Order: sequence, then C-alpha cells, then structure tokens
Amino acid sequence: MDSLKTNSAQAFANEQERSQHEHHVPTAGAMIGHITANLAVHALKIEQAILFAKGPSALFLNQHGRSWLQKELTFWEQINRALYAEADLVPTTSRELLEYSMLEENGAAKYDSGEQQLFDLIKDFDTQLLFIDRAIKLTEKEAHEGQNQLMKELYRWIKEQIALAQSFLGNKPTKGLSIADDDEDDD
Repeated sequence: MDSLKTNSAQAFANEQERSQHEHHVPTAGAMIGHITANLAVHALKIEQAILFAKGPSALFLNQHGRSWLQKELTFWEQINRALYAEADLVPTTSRELLEYSMLEENGAAKYDSGEQQLFDLIKDFDTQLLFIDRAIKLTEKEAHEGQNQLMKELYRWIKEQIALAQSFLGNKPTKGLSIADDDEDDD
C-alpha cells in the first residue's frame, strides 16, 4: 500500500513540475488552466453577490446570476474534459485553483452596493476574456480544435453577459473595462 502512495505522490510531483514548465512556455493547456480557475472563483463571487446584493441589482442578479452560475459551472466541466482529452493538465486542487485564478477576492465586497457588486462581476468577466483570447490563439497554434471551439463559445457568451449587465447599469458595453472606450466622456 505504501508503494501506491509513493507512486501517486511521485506522479503528482511530476505533474506539478510539468505545470510549472507549461505556465512559463505557455501552452494552451496552461492558459486554459487559468480559465478554469477563474471560472471556479467567479462562481463563488457570483453566489456571494446573489446572496448579498441589495437594491435593483439584487433583482438582476436573482434573475441572471443563477443562470451565470450554472453556465460557468457547465463550461468548467466541459473545459476540464477537453483538457483531459488532449492530455493537458487539469487543475484538481483548491490550491491550484487559487494559484491560477487571476480574479481578485475580497470578502468585504459583499457589503458594497449592489451596483458595485454587479460591476465587479462584469470586470471579472472582462478579465476572463483576456485569458480566453490568449487560449484561443494557443489552441489554434496547437491544433486543439475541441478546446478552441469551447474557448470561442465561452468568449461569445461572456461578451453577451457583459453587454447585458452593462446595459442594466446604464453603461456602454466597454465602460470601465480593459477595452478602451473612447466615447466615455460623452456619458
């Protein structure tokens, strides 16, 4: 029994070494690992906002937040399966998810206004797009067609959710996001 544990521990150590290498290269699988980690953390943040947001944003989140949560978890599962199918590494521990996620967490944010909580979720969607865009390019380069299709579908869905939520807040789709909005001063 001890030899099985030793073999398992060595296999995981080898996986961690490979992961470090692939994140420095980077590979499509490593980039997608960031995406799955971002989805997992974003799901927690959506749940927090659904529970704690007040005012009109609470109504929006009760209507759309649950579907966001379900859709992100569905993507998470599909993407993990696509990673596995290409023999890419799949983040499997909470430590890896926290290490690879590029979304900021702040427990005090649940006391922000509902509008701020919603906008923070929008900014997280926008952050995810940066990684998805990179993953699309890497999956094309590496000819990982299944992963590429999923990345494009996720990208398209996130853009739609950003536009929907920004419209609710009375904003243009790009206002306050990483994509420069040249007409922001017109608001």
